[in-house]
Amino acid sequence: MLEDELERRPFEFKTAYLRLKSEIAAQRFVHHLRQFQALLGKAGFNPGQPRNPAGQSDGGQWVGDGTARATPATARGRLTVTIYVRGRPLDASPAQATQLVVAQVRAREAIRQVRELDPTWRPRASASANTVEGEIRTAEFHAREAGIRLMELARGGLGGNNGPPLNEPAPRFGTGSSAPPPFDAINAYRTLTGMPDTALSLATRASQGTVAFGEVDGKYVFGVNSNAPGYTVADQTAAEAMRDRLVQRYPDVMATDNPGHMPNNAVFHAEANALLRAAAANGGTLAGRTMEIRVDRQLCRSCGTVLPLIGLQLGNPTVRFRDGAGQINTMQNGRWIE
Repeated sequence: MLEDELERRPFEFKTAYLRLKSEIAAQRFVHHLRQFQALLGKAGFNPGQPRNPAGQSDGGQWVGDGTARATPATARGRLTVTIYVRGRPLDASPAQATQLVVAQVRAREAIRQVRELDPTWRPRASASANTVEGEIRTAEFHAREAGIRLMELARGGLGGNNGPPLNEPAPRFGTGSSAPPPFDAINAYRTLTGMPDTALSLATRASQGTVAFGEVDGKYVFGVNSNAPGYTVADQTAAEAMRDRLVQRYPDVMATDNPGHMPNNAVFHAEANALLRAAAANGGTLAGRTMEIRVDRQLCRSCGTVLPLIGLQLGNPTVRFRDGAGQINTMQNGRWIE
């Protein structure tokens, strides 16, 4: 027994030594990791800074110009969109965010028209909503209130003299009902999602993001590029599926050796995102539709190549793109006709 125990001791001593050595190595690793984190903090490194998506030619690179400013993190990788109502963040689906923006813009425009005739009029105060649906109902209620007041003013006028003429009804936008002014809606969407202001100039995809706004069959839709707040897991999945389909069907046009090369990156842009979301909201197709999409930046070369091909895959709608500079490009039958 004694001999057996003595034979086991060297093994036990070796095990204890190795365990101690492992613990010392772990402590050293933690120590160096803390030092590294401190150095990164001094250098202004932000591990939460978004990177360009893998589907783009600059995939993996950090987004931004190096200036120190607080910008909301991209929603890419999320199932919902973070919106900001009176400084309070709320989670919303892309459809809810769209509905809230449209309701707010309509209410604001209706109230503006009433105040042109009755400067002292105010909508009735409502309790602060704690949900996205509550905010939508509040904005819709204010729009209805303003509409009723406009009708009252149209019938009786101010002082019984019929007052000044009312504004003409809002023009139809796309194929559905009257819509809010497109760039008012785009600016409202930027504010709601915390996107940087374009300062009345064309947006840049890297620093300010891109927003597209359109309507089909009475349903409004916003599109954003993949690095902008509001881009979700569903958007990324749909874009990657469309990219793979285009690579398979148009190998002479798309980059086949590297999916991140141009022009494949166009499927992650706001214009394509708006088309994919519009199709998803209409049973997966835009066949037979005619629609207009407003964008707050100019179409890039990749979009010029890929968007007509995306249109073919979505049922070949006629789509007119109007960018922030006023340039119009219309696509149909897989090509640009204007």
